[in-house]
Amino acid sequence: MRTNHIADQLSAVSTALEDASVDAYGDLSTSAVAALLIMRRSPAISIGTVAKEVRLSHSATVRLIDRLEKDWLVRRLRRRGREVMVELTVRGKRKAVEVAEARRKAAHTLLSEIDESKLDDLSSLLTFILNDVDSSACTRFCYDDPMEDETVEATEPA
Repeated sequence: MRTNHIADQLSAVSTALEDASVDAYGDLSTSAVAALLIMRRSPAISIGTVAKEVRLSHSATVRLIDRLEKDWLVRRLRRRGREVMVELTVRGKRKAVEVAEARRKAAHTLLSEIDESKLDDLSSLLTFILNDVDSSACTRFCYDDPMEDETVEATEPA
């Protein structure tokens, strides 16, 4: 069945992107990278929201935040009601941008040989697929939200 073949191709592209990005993670786990990238988009975010987006239990997320805090990448803020809010430190912001740019650069490499009209077609297909995805959690490794309107960049990353 052709759909199985295309599904495997899509999975292989996803794996290639992850493999090309993993060097930028250093000693951070994939969940830690996802948390940093999610937190990069918000000035402050609750641990519960991080747990939901990273797809970890609340207790596992608390342990993850403990490790990130120990590495000076995040800090806890005052409670807002029962929720504990966290934010990236300056060091955490730098690391989040570093891994986000590494992922984006890896994607650029995969797309570099495709001409503009085929990129437009690919973008349309991916938008169609993503419109059927129920969760915003699928964007957790993206530099920017791919579901927002595209903004044309003056310069492309190297």
